[in-house]
Amino acid sequence: MNNTKQSGKNLNLILWGAAGLLLLVLLFARAVFGEYLWLSIVVAVLLVVVLGFLVQQNRKALRSRTAAYGLNAGITILLVIGIVGVLNFLVARYPQKLDLTKNKIHTLSDQTVKLMRGLNKPVKATFFAKTGQREKTRPLLNNYKSLNPKFEVEFVDPDKEPTRAKQLGVKKYETLNLSVGTRDTKIEDVNEEKLTNALIKLLKDKPPVLCSLTGHGEKSFTSADAEGYETARKALVSQAYEVRDINLVQEQKVPESCDAIAVLGPVKSFFAPEVKILQEYLANGGRAVFALDVNLKGGEYAPELFPVLEAWHVKPVAALIVDPVSRMLGVDASVPILPTFSKEHAITKDFQAQCYFAFSRPLEILQGAPAGMNVQWLAQTTPKSWGVVDLAQLAKGQATFNADKDKAGPLTAAIAVEGKQKDSKATRNTRLVVFGSSQFATNNFSRYGGNIDFFLNAVSWTMEDESLISIRAKEEGASKIQISEKQGRFIFLLTVIALPLLIFASGVVVWVLRRRL
Repeated sequence: MNNTKQSGKNLNLILWGAAGLLLLVLLFARAVFGEYLWLSIVVAVLLVVVLGFLVQQNRKALRSRTAAYGLNAGITILLVIGIVGVLNFLVARYPQKLDLTKNKIHTLSDQTVKLMRGLNKPVKATFFAKTGQREKTRPLLNNYKSLNPKFEVEFVDPDKEPTRAKQLGVKKYETLNLSVGTRDTKIEDVNEEKLTNALIKLLKDKPPVLCSLTGHGEKSFTSADAEGYETARKALVSQAYEVRDINLVQEQKVPESCDAIAVLGPVKSFFAPEVKILQEYLANGGRAVFALDVNLKGGEYAPELFPVLEAWHVKPVAALIVDPVSRMLGVDASVPILPTFSKEHAITKDFQAQCYFAFSRPLEILQGAPAGMNVQWLAQTTPKSWGVVDLAQLAKGQATFNADKDKAGPLTAAIAVEGKQKDSKATRNTRLVVFGSSQFATNNFSRYGGNIDFFLNAVSWTMEDESLISIRAKEEGASKIQISEKQGRFIFLLTVIALPLLIFASGVVVWVLRRRL
């Protein structure tokens, strides 16, 4: 009889131990291997089986009053666990996060949010890393997943599934494989910028082509010099755009493969046939970005382009914008600040960062645009700026406002046009963006303020690729806390001496009081 009771006790201990162990395994599986739902289900079934055996083993004891109280307590605990589980599910399903970093590093950029909310194709993100390497990247992937359920995330240990890693060509730990349909790409050292750019490339069936005009001293997308556009080209390529050079004299037309053209700072005149090609291209629904610099020596670099733009009610003004406010920021007055942006246009409606437009000319909107044409200013200078019309005085080092000649600020430095000319037979609207300077997007100035974003947004808009019109991913900058010597001494005394002494004294007081009881 004693042996039977002892065996029953031993079995109870074993079952309770197994139940506790399975509960820990279940929690571990959900926390670490959450992507393997089947593992959690198997462990949960085993836990239920063990609990069933426990109930069967103790069915007599459960009939007692003590057991009834214990059962009530158990049910209460289960209810509490259930409530906590439901709350946990709701928090996981509808996460609310607060980003307290200075530059909002852990908040996805507008570009990423727009891209993910417009996602209409399933995307599979498979992250190959050991268990301990996943936590650094998991929050980022979960942020993407929370925006759209079509973004599926899976974590794979390449040591446990080497065949799968080899099939996908994964050679390093912490590599993310993105796949859309039959196309895939791999990302190492994952961050938001790389992930979003990779998604953009995968989701496009054909890369849009921006054709840059050559033959007139235009800025070059392949030049790494200060006045080159190599930085802008890399940014365009990262967004799955293709950049090509074209020569209208050789081509005799704008190639059909060009989704848009760019005329960036020409310093030589255009031939009449080239001008005619541009006029016909725009009249038939073409897309273009013009950036025309002012000639500081007087005259105009390519005056034959002015009638082309004036036909779309944009007038480049022969003046140089100067702004004394720029000197407060440590730059020359010839680099005016653009702090004001139109909230009525897709290119700039979400724009907040100010731009720096070096050697920019003012632009004016001509009246009388037809009903089917929308001409909208995009960016303006500060009220303290003005346009110097007499450029000769600049050579003498003079820059004073002349109310009789100069253009008073604020001045427009960028204009967008969409629509058709009167009596047009074009099958689609023309999209045109005109900048008063080509310098702002060069390698020398593109890194300042929102310059590169402004240029990229303009290109995206002309190509009707408006999902990419936004502020790009932010970079994490160095962040330091500056404290004085006095403050440092106070923190040391408080944390190293005062608090430990207070805790010690509290312990002594409690010990003395307990001794007197």
